[in-house]
Amino acid sequence: MKKVDIVTSHNISIEYDAASVASRGIALFLDLLILLVYFWIVLFVCISFGFSTYDFNMMAVIFYVLMLPVMFYSLFMEYLLKGQTVGKLALGIRVVKLNGENANINDYTMRWAFKIVDFWFSAGSIAAMFIATTEKGQRLGDILAQTAIVRNKPQQVYSIRDILNIKDRSKHEPTYLGVSKFTDEDMILIKNAINRVKKYPNEPHKQLIRELAIRAAEELKLPEVPQKKLTFLKTLLQDYIVLTR
Repeated sequence: MKKVDIVTSHNISIEYDAASVASRGIALFLDLLILLVYFWIVLFVCISFGFSTYDFNMMAVIFYVLMLPVMFYSLFMEYLLKGQTVGKLALGIRVVKLNGENANINDYTMRWAFKIVDFWFSAGSIAAMFIATTEKGQRLGDILAQTAIVRNKPQQVYSIRDILNIKDRSKHEPTYLGVSKFTDEDMILIKNAINRVKKYPNEPHKQLIRELAIRAAEELKLPEVPQKKLTFLKTLLQDYIVLTR
């Protein structure tokens, strides 16, 4: 899962899970389904009222009633719903600015304009390529507008049970007292690395664990790096919680 770091004007970093290609694709499909239903409803009404195909003025009215909402749907909905269309709302994803500010009409217009390149001219292949390869999962329109699409809720949610299960001194005696010099951000990095190596036990993630263990041991001025590096990092986490909570 790619991450999107939003740094606000107050220099506060907020981390979101980037929306996947699949979730964005499903959201787009739902939006197209809505537009298709709208198209057939308008067409049915026109046929029911017997509008003549030879009446140029009437055909012009029908064209604008039919096509303008279809053309400007995503732009209008994202502006109205603050970064969401009906499809994005259903999938729990939305557009955000990378600087932490609210996206404005210019940002949404930039994304909307480049949808022609990202989706329609390339059948979505350009958008999929950019989303899959860019660090923040951005398509071309997102890069130019300095926006990203993120999940409203994180994939990993902690409950009150998790908080109550955090050990205290009565359940865990700290081993490395110097761990209190670390920051919350350091511990979050270690926690994320542990979670990643559990979920994806490949060599790059194992190497990250080794490097983190070496750096932590150096900071704590340990005579040597513990042999069981994953256990060492888990112990550091428990020690930090007990000593700083």
